[in-house]
Amino acid sequence: MCYGQTGAGKTYTMTGPTTEYEHRGIIPRAIQQVFEATARSVEPLVTVRISYLEIYNETMFDLLSPTGSGPGGTPMAVLDCPQGVYVKGLSIHPVSYEEDALSLLLEGETHRVIAEHTLNKNSSRSHCIFTIYIESHFRAFSDAKCVTSKINLIDLAGSERLSKTGSEGQVLREAAYINKSLLFLEQIVIALADPKRDHVPFRQSKLTHVLKDSLGGNCNTVLVANICGEAVHVEETLSSLRFATRMKWITTAPVVNKTYNQELP
Repeated sequence: MCYGQTGAGKTYTMTGPTTEYEHRGIIPRAIQQVFEATARSVEPLVTVRISYLEIYNETMFDLLSPTGSGPGGTPMAVLDCPQGVYVKGLSIHPVSYEEDALSLLLEGETHRVIAEHTLNKNSSRSHCIFTIYIESHFRAFSDAKCVTSKINLIDLAGSERLSKTGSEGQVLREAAYINKSLLFLEQIVIALADPKRDHVPFRQSKLTHVLKDSLGGNCNTVLVANICGEAVHVEETLSSLRFATRMKWITTAPVVNKTYNQELP
């Protein structure tokens, strides 16, 4: 997950430049490592699938759906199920090669909502979650074991001080939604780090609900705090570092997700 003020380089960190593969970001590198691992695998049999979700103005959209990409598409809903969080209506695409996954990433990037303001000519106006679903199938004797996992790669929209960005109209409205959802995210992080809290209000926003199984519990979480080094941004930098410090207080206990099926051939 990349967190920080607008213009600090979160999207560059996650995806990198589209024209320079050498400087690719975390998502292309994660895709590469997943398929390098599957290429070496004989047992188990590994299947990989991809989804790309956008949360814009507190509404979710499928960046890989021909009929529901970006604002104006069909809204979706977050549901809780025994396997974790499920986004109803989100398309999940099977991929067999690294090139196929990278093509889906580029397709989704073209549908993202961006705008220009004082601090960033191409500011992301939405939170985006690129998910890699991995299933490993083991066959031994009469039992068939399946290990499932998913990697959520999250590019958060940047927090904004409206006095610095000079946002107006629609961009101002977008900034209000962004700042509100990031405030809820910070409240979730504080609640998870407090051992005395019995209830964590994940359903305060679409973002925090979708990230329920990526924060605390059965997961490993890595946060990248993007900051600007200039003195004029010191308040935003300190805010991002405080958020990162709170994130380090969260404890997790990940376990392997295994299922068995004796009826498989």
